Amino acid sequence: MSLNYVIHKEKPYPLGCYIDYDKSLVVRAVFEDADKCGLKLYSEDKLKSSKAKKSKTLKIELPKDVKRGDIYSARISGIDNIDEYTSYNFFSDDDCFCDPYAEHILGLEGFGKDVDPSDIRAVLRNKSVSGNSFNCFDWGDDKNPCIPYNESLIYLMHVRGFTKSPSSGVSASLRGTFKGILEKLSYLKSLGITTIELMPCYEMDELEKPKKSKGRGSDKEVPGNAKELVYSRDGSIVGKNMIKHRLNYWGFKKGYYFAPRTSYCADPTGAEDEVKSFIKTMHENGIEVVLQFYFEEDESESLIIDALRFWRCSYHVDGFHIKGASIPKKLIFKDPLFTDVKIWYDWFDYEDYHTDLPKAEKYLASYNTAFLYASRRFLKGDDNSCGDFLKAMVLNNPEYGNVNYISDYEGFRLADLVAFEHKHNEENGENNKDGSDNNLSWNCGIEGRTKKRSILELRTRQMKNIMTMLLLSQGTPMIFSGDEFGNSQSGNNNPYCQDNEIGWVDWKALDKNAELFDYVKSLIALRKKYNILHSKDAFRLMDYISCGYPDLSCHGREAWRPDLSGHSHILGMLYCGLYEKDKKEPFIYACYNMHWTDAELALPKLPDGYEWELISDTAASNKEQPMDAVMHTLASRSARIYISRFNENAKKKGNKKAKKK
Repeated sequence: MSLNYVIHKEKPYPLGCYIDYDKSLVVRAVFEDADKCGLKLYSEDKLKSSKAKKSKTLKIELPKDVKRGDIYSARISGIDNIDEYTSYNFFSDDDCFCDPYAEHILGLEGFGKDVDPSDIRAVLRNKSVSGNSFNCFDWGDDKNPCIPYNESLIYLMHVRGFTKSPSSGVSASLRGTFKGILEKLSYLKSLGITTIELMPCYEMDELEKPKKSKGRGSDKEVPGNAKELVYSRDGSIVGKNMIKHRLNYWGFKKGYYFAPRTSYCADPTGAEDEVKSFIKTMHENGIEVVLQFYFEEDESESLIIDALRFWRCSYHVDGFHIKGASIPKKLIFKDPLFTDVKIWYDWFDYEDYHTDLPKAEKYLASYNTAFLYASRRFLKGDDNSCGDFLKAMVLNNPEYGNVNYISDYEGFRLADLVAFEHKHNEENGENNKDGSDNNLSWNCGIEGRTKKRSILELRTRQMKNIMTMLLLSQGTPMIFSGDEFGNSQSGNNNPYCQDNEIGWVDWKALDKNAELFDYVKSLIALRKKYNILHSKDAFRLMDYISCGYPDLSCHGREAWRPDLSGHSHILGMLYCGLYEKDKKEPFIYACYNMHWTDAELALPKLPDGYEWELISDTAASNKEQPMDAVMHTLASRSARIYISRFNENAKKKGNKKAKKK
């Protein structure tokens, strides 16, 4: 083999490695504190080759004169048969590693499989080969939906877990993939979803393996990554020398941030096109796609920005939910590329961002943990919860979004929130010590599963109650996949390692809890129909158009007299549709009784000619009551929604009463 190649200096950005049109090899990579570094080229994928001995490997060491800072950037010309090389890895002294900027990774196609690190390689992009997928995907006239926060409904899902269960009804070969989600597209549209948020779907090795200590020739394992004995069902040891690697099912770990996750694709070799086609199809159906990215605390800020830019440009994503302790939020916010991209984080110090553009569209949004705690406490009937619940319901920042949610990937699912008071994480293998102990849950009288009808009815009612709170709140609601039909995780509030029925969505629950599902769909339709329920502007809680009613008013047992004291568990909220400028909407009254006893309450008086119509009641035990009654009985732990209707007869009655006076 001839090694008469020539190494030239090259500009240091963008990082990565590829064969250029002139058949020279361009390599740009970061090597820190390395005496010798470079790359290894492989002529074929060793994992798929049945005759690996025939494969060729070319090792190229990079000279120090192509180094700027810690970046080595070179253009290498004259490599014999350059087109034969299909993959590569970098080396730094005695360590070999995969390019963190690679756009396609080989070796991780099988989810949860134990892969030798040396078998993980980066695909070598070749611009000189005809038909090579180098940004050649046909996006057509793809456009980002750009849905305002007040009109959005977020649906969070795990790509694999959403359709992996056979109960999903998805074709067997497509379960747990992006194409599997597309088979559920009609379901998502019927539900009214506008935005899909995907848990991490960039490439990674999901097995948590023991790390080796740093230093040449050291094979010592770092403490804290100890070997685990593997036991059989009878408790006997199967293999003392076997290592049981823990599975990171959720995917919140360091990965290859520029490559889509091949194990989530029906065709791993065409992962890029499958993900792009998925996003394009979602856009064609008016649905946004937001991706979660987790970055470790010591991650390079440059890499973080580069990764987000890459997915925005190459995959047309609509936004990012960024996870991690040290995120360069300001840099992301001020990047010109992200001025129309949704950026979500746990919290933002909004005073550090622009406040001089009151008419600008809102793109930053915080995940509103306060809503989760306030609504859960109010739901279970805690004292001193009514006031906090009201604040969470009306919070609507004029400049930034607020994502309201009651369940997330960590913590109890909706169905478990009303069925368990204690976490049950035994199957995680950590003696039930993992996961939060502060779930703010109530099991309705019995821990876990039961056949008792009264308990099951109460649990359904409670799920309806809190879904009413979520979908009538002024922030942007987020539903975790399966919660709309009561999918359970059997009391596990931290199934980060459960790639099984616990972590997957159980679609059988859709038929089992059809009543809950139909109710949630009706709430979503109600929210979408009336703008007053998802106002763009914050409520002022005052009558600023002199119509006789505030835009939003609060009530207690007596109309116009809210009780926010520590022992109160009753709250009524009157949404006045007269404040809608484009079209006058009806009055909507939502009232909640989270006390354990029934309560009498009065409905607010409507203008002449209008009367109340009951359109929703979470308590099946409530008896029908005449709408003109002064007091209405609201069953314990229930919520009702009334809407105003014009009635000519009611107007005549009102006129007669006025004449008599």
